[in-house]
Amino acid sequence: MRTPFLLTSFMAFFMTACSSSIPYEEREEIRQSIDDESEQLIEELAEVYPEIHAQLEQAEGYATGVMSNIKVPLVGGGTGIGAVYSNVDDSTTYIDLYRYDVGAGIGLSSYRMISVLDTPENLEKFSEGFSESSWGTDWNISASGIETEQVYYLEDSEIPTYLVFESSASAVGSARLMSVSVNEELTETGVGNAKFANHESVGDESNPKWDRPLPFFAQDVVDQGFSLPLPFGISILYAETKQDMTISNLEAGFSGINNGATQPVEFISFDNNYSHSQTPQLKLDAWIFPFMNVFATVGKVNGMAHVEFESDGSLVGGLDMCQRPEALRPEICNTDGWKHALDVDLDGWNYTIGATFAAGWQDYFLAIPVSVSYVDMKNARAEELVISVSPRIGKQIPLKDTSSVDVYVGVSYLDSNLTIYGEHYGGLPDDKHINYKIEQENIDKWMGLVGASYNFNRSWAIQAEYGQNGSDKRQFVSSLTHRF
Repeated sequence: MRTPFLLTSFMAFFMTACSSSIPYEEREEIRQSIDDESEQLIEELAEVYPEIHAQLEQAEGYATGVMSNIKVPLVGGGTGIGAVYSNVDDSTTYIDLYRYDVGAGIGLSSYRMISVLDTPENLEKFSEGFSESSWGTDWNISASGIETEQVYYLEDSEIPTYLVFESSASAVGSARLMSVSVNEELTETGVGNAKFANHESVGDESNPKWDRPLPFFAQDVVDQGFSLPLPFGISILYAETKQDMTISNLEAGFSGINNGATQPVEFISFDNNYSHSQTPQLKLDAWIFPFMNVFATVGKVNGMAHVEFESDGSLVGGLDMCQRPEALRPEICNTDGWKHALDVDLDGWNYTIGATFAAGWQDYFLAIPVSVSYVDMKNARAEELVISVSPRIGKQIPLKDTSSVDVYVGVSYLDSNLTIYGEHYGGLPDDKHINYKIEQENIDKWMGLVGASYNFNRSWAIQAEYGQNGSDKRQFVSSLTHRF
């Protein structure tokens, strides 16, 4: 009688362990097989421990699971699936089980378990997920098949547990890490693996309950068959950008004349102007609405702006210093013109606010981030305003467990306006100088981009993105993100 349930549970466990998302139409069947297996296990244990019924009824709840482990001489591990049944509110939370071993020994085992959650703390612990390490040894039980299964009651453990081994072999001196996590699909929490709201199913076939403060109207879209990402995120980013710039305006003034006030000038031309910056940043974000994420970043800017400007000689008119004898005239009074290259250090702070509008359908997604950045470089006496829009379309590729890879392509529009204030002392006598104000603007507003992210699970992901327009504009962005 027991074998069909065991096989069904292992089928469910196998599907969960090998796919980052359980197909919606198969979830109810898997849930039912876990519940049937749990009931069957209780009845089997009652034949050896008749008191188990009363023990489970008096507890806050209980957790069941089916595990399969493998152990080689140095390392080992196992995976499984189960459920937490609460006597407090009659709810069921479906869970994934993981075990990692380091130590001597070799073996292969499969077992079923029931943990008696006799305190509210233990019920909450299993219902929300946890990880904990331990040191111990396994039982020396020879693999003898299902017909001679071994039953144990671990009364002295922190959480009273019943174990039913189907087959096992010894392992000695193992350091273990046990992990329990909520299976979001089977529990129908509305949380999905995708980074954006993702349509997965027909709404009237599911009944997930969204219990997080954001986003607003989450329950409405979850009822329509969408799954949502975890609402809050914190990221560490690194961005590097190099792009050609054009000079759109120049103002200049001379010390000693009108107190050095700057005025628009037309006698200077520019060539070979570009900026190159590196910016590590901290980003905070939240899903305010199911399809709208708002974010803010702050970062340290390190870089430089290169400016080459040249006079055609018309500068000499109206300057007293240029009326001096030729031997005493400064270089700037040369009627043949002069040329100067300037590198301005761009060291300061970057502040960004923005929003991402996004949605997905099955494994495909569309995202449109829009942002405005202000760069304040007080030491360099420069400031920059950057407007960016980056639509991209991509696909999520499910991997094992809740991991996945996102790949995408898109375009980026970036409008950068950099204003530089400074003084030029070269070729001027008596410590006089030129005050100037230069406004730079990026030449190429658009570029193509490609990117990918590896999602370890629903909470952790790394991302890399590269954009380019010919050889004049290049950008690289990488990030590490934690969602909660």
